[in-house]
Amino acid sequence: MSSNSLLFSINNEGKVYALSTNGSCWREFMYLGLEFKTLSAVPHFLWAVGGDRQIYLHVHGLEIPIRVKEESYENERWLPLEGFSGRMLPTDRYHFSSQDGTKDRSIDCIRLPSMAWQWEGDWQLELTLDGQPLDHDGWSYAVDFPAQFGPVKQWKSCVRRRKWIRYRKFSAMNSWCAIAPLHKDPTQEPFIDVSIGGNHIPYCSPGSLSVWAITAQGRVMYRSGVSTTSPEGLKWINVSIPPNCDIKQISVGPTGLVWALLWSGRAIIRKGITKDSPTGEAWLEVKSPNEAKLSVISVGHNVVWAVSSDTRVWFRKGIDGNAAGTSESAAMGSGWLEVNGNMVHISVGINDQVFAIGGSNKSIYWRSGITPAELTGKRWRMVQANMQVSRTSSSASIISSASNQKHQSLNLLNENTTELKSNINLRNSWEESHSAPIENTLPLKPSKELKQKTSMNVENIDLTGKSYETTLKNPRAWSPVRSVGSVVGMEAQPDSDSSVFDLDSGMYFDEEVSQTAWGTCDTAWSFVDAGACLVDAIQPPNWFTDSQNVHNTDIVAKWRFQILDDLKVRNTLNIDLTKFGVAIEEKGWTRSCEARLVNTNNTSEDCIISLYWHSLENTGTLSVFQPDGTIKYIFNLGEVTSITTSSEPGNPRISITIPTQNTQILKIQFISEMEQEEWLNVLVDITSQIHGVSGRPSVSSIWVVTNSGDVLNWDPAPAQLMAEKSGSYTKEFQVFGKDIQKGFMTTLHNNFPSGSTLKISGCLFDDINRFHINLQGPEIQKQRHKIESEVTEIPFHFNMRFDEGVVVCNTKKSGQWGVEDRYQLPLKPGQEFTIKIICDESGFTVIVNDTNFCSFKHRLSPETITSVLVMGNLKLYTMEYCSTSVIIGPDEMFWQLMGGFLRKVECCSNTVVWGISHDHRAWVYTGGWGGGILKGLGSNEGIHSMTDTQTYCVYENQRWNPLTGYTSTGLPTDRYMWSDVTGKHKRTREHTKLLSRHWHWISEWMIDYSTPGGVDNDGWQYATDFPAPYHGKKIFTDCVRRRRWYRKAQIHTEGPWIRAGSTALLDISLWANDKEISVWAVTLGGDAIYRTGVTAATPAGLHWEHVNSPQSLIAISTYNNIIWAVGRKGELYCREGVTKENPGGVSWRLIEAPKCNYPYGQNKTGIGAKLVSLTMSSAWVLLANGILAVRTDISPMQQAGKHWKYLTDCDITYKHVSCMGQEVWAVRGDGTLHRRLGVTADNVAGIAWQQILNIPLVYVSVRG
Repeated sequence: MSSNSLLFSINNEGKVYALSTNGSCWREFMYLGLEFKTLSAVPHFLWAVGGDRQIYLHVHGLEIPIRVKEESYENERWLPLEGFSGRMLPTDRYHFSSQDGTKDRSIDCIRLPSMAWQWEGDWQLELTLDGQPLDHDGWSYAVDFPAQFGPVKQWKSCVRRRKWIRYRKFSAMNSWCAIAPLHKDPTQEPFIDVSIGGNHIPYCSPGSLSVWAITAQGRVMYRSGVSTTSPEGLKWINVSIPPNCDIKQISVGPTGLVWALLWSGRAIIRKGITKDSPTGEAWLEVKSPNEAKLSVISVGHNVVWAVSSDTRVWFRKGIDGNAAGTSESAAMGSGWLEVNGNMVHISVGINDQVFAIGGSNKSIYWRSGITPAELTGKRWRMVQANMQVSRTSSSASIISSASNQKHQSLNLLNENTTELKSNINLRNSWEESHSAPIENTLPLKPSKELKQKTSMNVENIDLTGKSYETTLKNPRAWSPVRSVGSVVGMEAQPDSDSSVFDLDSGMYFDEEVSQTAWGTCDTAWSFVDAGACLVDAIQPPNWFTDSQNVHNTDIVAKWRFQILDDLKVRNTLNIDLTKFGVAIEEKGWTRSCEARLVNTNNTSEDCIISLYWHSLENTGTLSVFQPDGTIKYIFNLGEVTSITTSSEPGNPRISITIPTQNTQILKIQFISEMEQEEWLNVLVDITSQIHGVSGRPSVSSIWVVTNSGDVLNWDPAPAQLMAEKSGSYTKEFQVFGKDIQKGFMTTLHNNFPSGSTLKISGCLFDDINRFHINLQGPEIQKQRHKIESEVTEIPFHFNMRFDEGVVVCNTKKSGQWGVEDRYQLPLKPGQEFTIKIICDESGFTVIVNDTNFCSFKHRLSPETITSVLVMGNLKLYTMEYCSTSVIIGPDEMFWQLMGGFLRKVECCSNTVVWGISHDHRAWVYTGGWGGGILKGLGSNEGIHSMTDTQTYCVYENQRWNPLTGYTSTGLPTDRYMWSDVTGKHKRTREHTKLLSRHWHWISEWMIDYSTPGGVDNDGWQYATDFPAPYHGKKIFTDCVRRRRWYRKAQIHTEGPWIRAGSTALLDISLWANDKEISVWAVTLGGDAIYRTGVTAATPAGLHWEHVNSPQSLIAISTYNNIIWAVGRKGELYCREGVTKENPGGVSWRLIEAPKCNYPYGQNKTGIGAKLVSLTMSSAWVLLANGILAVRTDISPMQQAGKHWKYLTDCDITYKHVSCMGQEVWAVRGDGTLHRRLGVTADNVAGIAWQQILNIPLVYVSVRG
C-alpha cells in the first residue's frame, strides 16, 4: 500500500482543495480568507500565490515537528596570572565560535530566523563528549586550538571549551505563513507564479529544496536556504534572464531542472543546476512545437509535459533529470510528441504521473499507464471524487437538503464567529519578520465565548519578535503573527490536540465547526498540482468510476431472490453417494523438475528434485536424484524447519533447513525465477499444512528477518498444545546407531531444574571397564597455546568403575573436581539396565533397575545444566528427558515464511507487530499470510502492496604514483581498484546486477558526497594507506584515496503489512501488558518519539508524539515505562518520569558506559553501544564492536540499573539481540540464530548459547 499523499487543486473561486490517495473526497484546505491564484507542492510543503499576489507557505502533515539545534562553543585560554580566561590571543578563535572556530557564534547574536519559530527552553550545556560524561561545567581540555579535546584537565592543557546548545521549533505547523515581500510596499513588485522542487537534486544533501518565483515585472527569483528544516528559507536572490524574455510561468522538477514559459509561448530552460550551483549557469531556449504557443509547462523527474494555447497536450522526449545539471541535451530533451486529449492545465507528480484539467468540462484527469518504460501513458481517466462544499461556496446550492447530516465541515473558519479587529503597530514588521503565520489559519476549536458571539479585545502586539525570547505560560500555545498587511490572530494550540488534524492528509477535522455538505457536484477546476502526490500506477487510488462499471440497479429484483432460494433448497438435499464411483482418486501427487544442487563451497551439480504430497495423510517427501537416477537425498517434509530464498543475481535459489540431515541446509538453484517462485510457494504451503500453521501467529511468537528481506515466524503454540494434550512434557532422543564409546552428547533444552528426569536404558558390553553419565554445563573456550573448548562445570558426574568395583558421584566446579561419593556397583558387565536420574530441590536421586540406588546433594545449581553426556563401552536402547514445561528443540521449531519484504520486525505480547523497511518506512502487521511470491496462500485479507528501496554501493580505489599522480593501478598487495567497503571482494558498477525480476533501478550510478569521514569536491576521501582512517582533505602523507558510488533499486511486492504514518524510522520498540501497548521509536533524524492510541484493535495507533532528546539517537527499547536509548556516539540514556499519565517522561539521564573485556587485540577505548533490549530486570546491550554486555538490577525505582555483567565468550561477535522475560535470543556475526540458556532471575546473563537456526539472519524479536 502506498503512503498517503495529496493532490492539490484550486477551484474557480480560488479555494484550495486536497484529495488524499487513501481517500475519495475532495476537502477544502485551510481557508485563508482570500483566493489563491497558483500553488506548488512537494510532500508536506506547499507554496502558493494569493489573490494579493504575495507568496504563502503551508507546512502540513508532519508527524514530527521541525526542530533545529543551535550550537555555540565557548572557548577559553589559560593565562599565567588569570587562569582560564575568555581573553583570547589575537590569532585564536572567537570567544564563542562554531566547532571549527571560523565563525563568530556569540549567544546574544543567535536569533530566531523569523517569527514562525520559537525557542524550546534556554541555552544549556552539553555534558557529554563522545559518549563520556563531563563535569557539571561541561569543559573539555586540549593542548591548543585545534587539537583533540578530552574530558580530563592535564598539566599541559592550555585551552578549554564547552558546548552550549539550544533548540528552536517551527511553530507555524499546519498554518499559512506569509513570506516576506521583496519590498516594504508589497504592491511595488507582486508575484505571479511560484514553484517548488529540487528534493532529489543529484548528490545534494537530504532535505534540500528549490523554490523559484516570477514577479509581475518579469524577474526570476530564487529562494535561498529552503530545506525541510528551514521551510521558509533565507532570502530572495535575483536570477538574471536574457533580454526580451518576459516570463509568465516557471516549473521546477524533483532533480532541480527548471523550465520557464514566456508570454510569447516559447520555453527556456536553466542549465547547470547542481548541488554546488543551485541557481544554474545560463538560459537555453527550446523550440516550441510547430504552430503551437505553449501556455502551461510542468517538469517531472524524467519528463516535461506542456499544454498549448489551443488545449493540445505535448510531451518532451529525451529528458534525463539526474543528468540535467551536467548535460544540456538531458535538460533540453530531443523533441516534442503530441499526446491525445484537450487540456488547459497540466502537472507532473512525484513518480512522473500526470494530472491535467480538461479543456471543456474543467474536470481533473489522470494519465493512466505511465511507467518508467512508457512515460507517455495510455489514456486519460477522469478523477471522480465527492466534493466537500461549505455553505459559503457559491455552489453549495446544488446540494440537496437531504444530504447525510453525519458529514461535518473540514473548514477552518466558523462562519458565525465575530470578526476580530485590532490595532497593530507595523512600523518594523517588514525588517524583523521574514515569514510568519496568518490569522485564523491554525486548527482552532471555537471557544464557547466565540460561539456566543461575545466581544473580545485584542491588545496591541509588538511584532519585532523580541517577545519570542520570553517563555510562554503555555509552551504549546503561541500567538500567530504575520508580516505586512496582516492582523493578529488569537492564541491557538496548533500541536496540542492531534485529534482535530489528520496528520497524513493535512486536513482539519472538528465536529463542532459549521456543517458542510458532500456531493458529486461538477466543480470547475482552474489549477491542479501533483508535486506532492504519489500515485501507484499498478494500484491507483479509489478515485475512478469508469463508465463500463455501471452499478446494476436491478440488484433487488424478485427473480434474483428466487434463484438464491432455489439454490439454498438444493444444498439441503440428501444424496446417497455410495451409488456413485470415485471421480478423482484420493491419492497423492508428485512434481519434479531439473535443478542444480549448490554445495557449501558454492559449487553446484545437476540434479532432479521430486516432491510427493498426500493431503489426506498430511505427509510428503522431497527427493533429490542425481542425473543417472540414483538417490542423493530423501527426507520427510515434516523434518523441514525453514524455507527461504537465497538467490544471487542470475541464480534463483531456495534454502531448505533440515536439522536431522547431515547436510542441514539444502540449497537448490532453479533454471528460472518463475520456477523458483512456484516451488517456494508449493513447499511453504505443504510444510505449513504439515505443521498446522497458517494466518496470524500467537502472541508468544518469535520473529526473524533474513538478509534477503524474508520475514519468518516461529509460533510455539501448536507444539505446546500438542504437549498439553498428551499430558506430559517428554522428549525421546534418537540414540540408535550412536557410538557411545566415543561419547554421545545431546542438549537438554529446558536445562535440568527441580522436577526434571532423565531415563536411560541399554546394555553393558562384556569387556566394559567404565562408563559415566555427565549432567554438564556448556563448553567454555579457553586460550592456552591455542583456543580450546572445555567443560568446566559438571553439576552431576555419575561414573560406574567396574575396574575398581565402585560407583563415583562428583561435581566439577570451575574446572576442579570436588570430593567423591563412592557406592557399591549395582550392575555387572553384559547386563541390561535402566538408570533414572531425578532432580529435586535438595539434590539428585538415582534409580537403577527400578531400585533406589543413591542420592547426591546439589553442589552447583541444576539450572546450569545444558546437556547430558554418556560415554563408555555400552549400547543405548532409549534416552528420555522429562521436564516441568514443554520441551521444544531447534529441530522442532518450524519457521513460517510470512510474506513481505522488511529490514526489522518488532513484536509484543498483544499480537501487535511493527516492521521497518530498508528505506526506513514503518509498517504494521495486518494478521494475514502470503502475498508476493507466496500469492495464493491463505486469503487475500490483509494483503497489501509493498515497496522498498535499497542502495547498492561500490568503492573506487586509487593509489598515488610519483609520475602520474593518482591512478587505478595499485600495488600487487592492494585491494581491488573497484571493490566493496572491505576491499576483499571485487565490485564493479557494470557487474552489479539486480537480485530478481521484482527489482528495478530507480537511479543511475552517482558519487556519494555524504560518505562518513568527509569528501572533497569530487567525492574523494584520502588516507595514508589501505585500510586507514579516511578524511576529506588531502595532505602530503596521503598515498591512497577512494570514493563511494551508489545506485538505488526498488522492489514491488505484496505482504500482510500496511503503512503506518509517513515518518522515517531508524529503530522501534514495543511493549505490552493486558491493558496498554507502548510503542517508542527513533526517527531518521535521531529524535525519540512515541505512538499514541496503539491497541490490539488499532495496531497502527493514531499519531506520533515528539520527545526532546539531548543528542541524536540511533536505537531505543521500552519495558513497563522504562525507556533506554542509544546515542549516535554510543552513549546510553534512560528516560525518567515516564508514567501512564505522562507517557513522554520528564528528562534523559546518562547511564554509565560498559567496560568489558574485548576480543584479543582490540582497543578498549572508544567502543560505544549500538543497540539495547530491555527486559524485566536487565538490559542487554550490543556494543559497536559486536560484544554483548548486560546491565543488572533494573527496576522501576532503579531504571538505570546498578552493575554491568559481561559474557565470558566475548570473542564471538553479534549483530542483534532481543530479550523478554527469561528469553534472550541473538543473531551472531555469521547470521546464525542463538538462544541464551540458563537465564534466571539470579543469573540474568545466562550460562551458554544454543544454536537455533543456521541461515543468514539480520534481526530477531522475542518481545512477545
